[in-house]
Formats: sequence, structure tokens, C-alpha cells
Amino acid sequence: MKIKVAILILLALSLPKSEAGADLETALRQAQGGEQSRTASAFFHKGNQSYEEGRFDQAIEEYEEILNLGIKDFKVFYNLGNAHFRQKQLGKAILNYRRALDLRPRDEDAQANLSYIKLYTLDKIEEQKINPLSNMLHSFLELWSIDEFAVLTSLFYSLSMGFGILMLFRGPKRYLRLGFVAVLILMVIFGSSLLARIYYESVDHGVVVAPQVEIRSGPGEDYILQVTGHEGLEFRLDGKAEGWYRISLPNGIRGWIPKD
Repeated sequence: MKIKVAILILLALSLPKSEAGADLETALRQAQGGEQSRTASAFFHKGNQSYEEGRFDQAIEEYEEILNLGIKDFKVFYNLGNAHFRQKQLGKAILNYRRALDLRPRDEDAQANLSYIKLYTLDKIEEQKINPLSNMLHSFLELWSIDEFAVLTSLFYSLSMGFGILMLFRGPKRYLRLGFVAVLILMVIFGSSLLARIYYESVDHGVVVAPQVEIRSGPGEDYILQVTGHEGLEFRLDGKAEGWYRISLPNGIRGWIPKD
């Protein structure tokens, strides 16, 4: 079974998302001007062709041209992750898989590829466990994108309004009251989750793309070296000082890394 899973993951890494799909097509329609839309589509297909021919550096350049047009698309980020991994650039691969999963949190290919690539990273850091409830809420938030939370919140709001109107005309019947309370609770849950997800994505996160980085106790070379991080290490950006970033690692360790 393990061999079969590994083969399936390798197959996912060997092929790009080759069709533009609804997300990219929507983004292309929203791009300013028909010429820009055609240019982005051309870059996408040229990038896929370069990837399939093994010219991964060229594929990366062509996918990034789409991002330079201001288009953020799952398939572009996913293909960039694959191409960077093929170039043995683990940090940039992880970064782009994270960007892809921000848009489609439940995509199995991106999840599998990210888990597979992290096996090659040197720093095996487990996320800090706060308490079971917090961990459960965090897992729930990662199941849905901001757009999905917004759609579901709007849906339950509309349903609660509908139940309210029905109660005005038909009276507060038991099944209407139960329906109203149920959708109201769901609206509050998904509305709160939407705000939490927006806050989560407003916090800057990063990935080490250099071969290694020294994490110090303060913003300067004279401070104590706490730990050495390696390519692919993920962190949260907490602050800045001249020439330095203050970061937090998933296991709770905090320190400073140089900007360059």
C-alpha cells in the first residue's frame, strides 16, 4: 500500500494541471483587456508544454509571468510547486503549494504533494499543540477558503431571513422556529469562521528558500544563535527590525532571521 501511494504521488508530480479550468478562465475574463487575457492563457499553455518537455526552469518563468499580470490561480500555483520541486527547490515548492491550498484547501493532489515534499526537508518540526479544542478549530478553518466561508455565511443569512419572513406570515410554528434557530446558529458559526480565516490570512507566513538560515535571539549577529533552519522550514512573521524579521516556528520557538 505504501508503495502504491508513493507511486501515485510521483505521478501527480510528473504532470502539471494541464487544463485552464474554471478558476483560471474566470481570472482571465477578469483580467484587464482581451490582449492581457490571451497573453496569460498563452503563458499557461507554454508553461505546461515546457514542463512536459522537462524544461522546468522555463516553465517556472512562464507561470510566473501569469502572476505578474495580477492573476492568482490554483492551477498556476500548483504547477509552480511541481516545477520547483523538479528543480530541487524545496522552499519555493512548499510556498507555492501553500498558495494553491489557500485557494483550494481540500485539493487532494496539492495536499499529497506538500506532504510528500516535506519528507525531504531537514527540519522535522511538529506544530505546537495548544489544546484539543483549538486544534479542532484550526483544522476546521483549514477545510474552507475565504470565498467558501463567505458563500456559506451569505447562504445561511438568506435562509434565516426566509424563515423569519415565513414566521411573520404563518406564525411562529415549531418547525419554523427550529429551522430559524438552526440556520441562525450556522450563520454565526460560519460568519465567525470567515472573520477568523480573514485574520489568519492577514498574518504573514513564510518559507525558508535559502539552503540554511541562522535563527538568533535578537536582531543582530551578536545575539545568541538559537537554531539553524534549513530550506523548506515554515514560519510566521511576527515583526520587523532594520535588516531582520522576527519569526515564530510551528513548535513555538521564536527568534530573528536576516532579511537577506
